[in-house]
Amino acid sequence: MNDDQNTSGPYLPPGTAVRYDGLEEGGPEFGTIVHCWFDDEIGAHDCYVAFFGDKQPIGKPTEKPYILRYASTSLTVIDTAAD
Repeated sequence: MNDDQNTSGPYLPPGTAVRYDGLEEGGPEFGTIVHCWFDDEIGAHDCYVAFFGDKQPIGKPTEKPYILRYASTSLTVIDTAAD
């Protein structure tokens, strides 16, 4: 397994709150890591993320999240305690 986080991105444990800033319109998307693993095919950590939209929910979400797959290098870990 490749432990060089500069090239493979960090392992993000399930439950980690993240933000994806790569949208062309509408601002960032907020979500939570569901599963993260090292993918040999892409040589990086890959993650399933449950996305909730334009803000991180507090407590149980009111709407069902949608799940997308992103490399961990494209996600920003956010500190939900600071909100």
